[in-house]
Amino acid sequence: MGNLTLLHALVMITTRSRPAAPAWITTALLGLGAALVSAAAAEPAPVTLAEVKRQVLREQAVLSGTTIARRRAALSPKVDGLVTELFVDAGSLVDADDPILTLDDRLEAHNVEAAAARVQEAAADHQDAIRIRDELLRLKEGRHASETDIRSAEARVDMTAAALAAERAALARAEEIQRRHRLRAPFAGMIVTRHLEVGEWAKRDEAAVELVALDVLRIRATLPQTDFARVTRGAGATVQFDALPERRFRGEVFARVASGDARSRTFPILIDLPNPDRLLAPGMSARVRVDLAGGEAEVLSVPRDAIVAKAGGTREVWRVQEEDGILKAYPIEVETGRAGGDRLEITAGELADGDRVVLLGNESLQPGQTVAPQPSAPQPSAPRPDAAETVALD
Repeated sequence: MGNLTLLHALVMITTRSRPAAPAWITTALLGLGAALVSAAAAEPAPVTLAEVKRQVLREQAVLSGTTIARRRAALSPKVDGLVTELFVDAGSLVDADDPILTLDDRLEAHNVEAAAARVQEAAADHQDAIRIRDELLRLKEGRHASETDIRSAEARVDMTAAALAAERAALARAEEIQRRHRLRAPFAGMIVTRHLEVGEWAKRDEAAVELVALDVLRIRATLPQTDFARVTRGAGATVQFDALPERRFRGEVFARVASGDARSRTFPILIDLPNPDRLLAPGMSARVRVDLAGGEAEVLSVPRDAIVAKAGGTREVWRVQEEDGILKAYPIEVETGRAGGDRLEITAGELADGDRVVLLGNESLQPGQTVAPQPSAPQPSAPRPDAAETVALD
């Protein structure tokens, strides 16, 4: 860079001098400039290299989507009542059957006690009826009891048994009503909204809390109509989130919804994603790669960043080759095909499996320029939304 700046200064001095400089001075300056350019070109350019690979690619649809809760419930008690206990708040994690709130159930507790007493009374009547019937049956053997008395005793046993069953049902009903004064979690998850406080009146048709399951989340994405027939239930999906860009998650297609948007010609697709560590939450933006049926092929590929787009619409890569122990870079015109994650398929060009190409530092190279490879960790490119592409099979 310093040599080029010096050359620029010399040219400016030559062109702006008044009167015009002698011809020999101009020739000398131009010769010096050419020497400086040659020296600059001879300096090794620091670059990062990548390898041309032959690999099997699977075609995928790359989509954008949003996480939603697979299970979401607005919970309310089954009866109206005064809130006496509240066990959760927004953000609380609960397991299935954990208590949420309790309503004042003192009146129902009295009803349960009364119903239990009636059950005891009915049970005593029933036992007494059985005793009388059995006694009459013994008297019948000595012909001291009439058939009518025995039939009446047996009828009374049946009636007291029915009365006992009715009282037991009434007790069960009272106990159920008392249980309905306690609201419990129907499934494990997180309380995301709480609408009541202790001392407030709860109604059975108004939500007290909102519960969201977090063990498995669902992603709703839009699928182009061209890929609708190629996505099947159970197809694999790789998901990345802006909130966790360094992580990749694996899920599977739950369903494709046959109700498309007439303007965009897209269809909803639902993808279930396990979330055992609760790192993800509903509302996060997601970039999804869904496996498409068919379309596996072995191709030659290079990293996306190795491709240099030229002004005329052509594309090239800088291939590095060794000459007399020195690494030099030369441009190779190529044509690209499908994308596979952070790599592009090479459909035409003088490249072979194992060739080395410049990944970073290819913007200002000169043909035949010496290069100095620099170590660098690979940086995967972000998926491009709403485009069909392929990925390399692991």
